[in-house]
Amino acid sequence: MKRPVLMLLGLAAVTTPLPAQQPTLDTLPAAVVQRFVDAANAANVSMMMSAVAPEAAFVSLPGDRPLATGRDSVRAMYQRMFAGLPAGFRVTVESRMADGAFIVDHEHFQDAGGVSQGHATWIYHVVGGLIRRAWVLRQPRAEVPAGQ
Repeated sequence: MKRPVLMLLGLAAVTTPLPAQQPTLDTLPAAVVQRFVDAANAANVSMMMSAVAPEAAFVSLPGDRPLATGRDSVRAMYQRMFAGLPAGFRVTVESRMADGAFIVDHEHFQDAGGVSQGHATWIYHVVGGLIRRAWVLRQPRAEVPAGQ
């Protein structure tokens, strides 16, 4: 009776990876930004913050207006934002360009019914596997062409 139990324990030990064998997160800038977007789509602010540097700055352009400075401030910004979003809100990356540590995303936002909630262009600066700075490009309302 002891032999099958020992054999099962032995199999469990063989199939359980050691901490050093755990898969590591991809730290390439595009992968970091995709994890951030995926976490946003899951409305998981904690997971989003795992991709954000402690000293991160999120800024609105034009005007270089700070939206949030520091991970805690970025967290609070997204918590407020998610509280006001419609159920099923989704971010779709319509296009992505990578240039070294910089990722440029054109993102489209929609609710669960597929109704457009707008779009934005984000520029992320990723260093050491974390988003250090992010800029969002927003046209001033007076400059938005008719029909957009």
